[in-house]
Amino acid sequence: MKIQRMGEREFIALMAALTASTALGIDVMLPALGEIRAAFGLAPDSTTVSWAVTLYLFGLGVAQLLFGPLADRFGRKPALWLGLALYALGATGAALAPSLEFLLVSRLLWGIGAASPRAIALTIVRDRHVGDRMARVLALVMTVFMIAPILGPGIGELLLLSGSWRWVFGFSVVTAVVLSLWLLRLEETLDPRHRLTLDLRRLGAAFRAVVAQRSTLGYGLALAWALSAFLAYLAGSELLFDDVYGRSSQFALLFGVGAAVMAVAALSSTRTIKALGARTVLHRAVACYIAVAAVLAAASLLAGGAPTFWLWWALLTGLNALHVIIVPICNSLAMVPMGEIAGTASAVIGAFSMIVGSLLASLTNRFLLDSVTPLSLGYLGYGALAAACIGWAGRQRLAMTGAPAG
Repeated sequence: MKIQRMGEREFIALMAALTASTALGIDVMLPALGEIRAAFGLAPDSTTVSWAVTLYLFGLGVAQLLFGPLADRFGRKPALWLGLALYALGATGAALAPSLEFLLVSRLLWGIGAASPRAIALTIVRDRHVGDRMARVLALVMTVFMIAPILGPGIGELLLLSGSWRWVFGFSVVTAVVLSLWLLRLEETLDPRHRLTLDLRRLGAAFRAVVAQRSTLGYGLALAWALSAFLAYLAGSELLFDDVYGRSSQFALLFGVGAAVMAVAALSSTRTIKALGARTVLHRAVACYIAVAAVLAAASLLAGGAPTFWLWWALLTGLNALHVIIVPICNSLAMVPMGEIAGTASAVIGAFSMIVGSLLASLTNRFLLDSVTPLSLGYLGYGALAAACIGWAGRQRLAMTGAPAG
């Protein structure tokens, strides 16, 4: 029986679900960090367990360099299925881990598998759309994607009530299986004319093409800086809620509320992009980001590292809402000239931004000892660097044209 072609709404939902699977690898486990510390004999305020997040992000970044070329050679779907298999294997290892070391190795493997949907979902969107249309589709994907951090911690809490922290990791095995089956409904989007060989010279030329294109490089660098602050928030927010404010019981709820605000921002940006254009929206969002980050940094410094909780949370939520407007537009602008090497280009951009972001986030989180100031300064500093890169990339004007789906 022939499977009916996937419609645009289902396509967006699938791309969002694939992208969300990378976030679920972190969000679902956040409420379980306390139990994991206790299970392996760590102090309640130990940051050692944050390596479970850092190694996942590192694998997520590095392995995109593998899956991008594989997607350009064998097709988008085979590369996705391979990644989801590794995703499930890593989640299984984490669920059954007899030691902290085994858990961390499993998290690295899990992150390697997660690199496939992270890189290839963007590639598939680029196969079907370009320019402002791509930016709007990515914003819609981001809207649905934000369901993951809304539901993730809540799902984690429910699983903890039903069983142990190991159940939290087992949930992700089920997620990988469901996504693998859903992929059967998606038609292969790689144009046979663009199928590339796994030749080192050809791969080297593709990497050089990405770096040599000023707009792609500039917006890719901006993504790296923007992700540095956001990933630091993901890895360190649970600790700040508990150590600085003593509100660990409210973490899952407020994390979800913040994600809901981000989803509304992403959805609203689709109409704004249609009305004003991607570049105009990007520049205005970046300007607002810098202004809010400056207020957050000043409030943190003046309060000795512990500003009023609701002020801190509101400013941070606003910054993260602007983040989900900035990131899809940077991604789409970076990918505009990369149509024939979309898989490799998406991998290079994603790998670089994720590796730099996870390493800088880890560095930032080393200083999160009873103070929110390091995170606040990170948002301001990394945001300023992202703004500089966007300004540099924007000097090369690119034609932003629509492309029909197909």
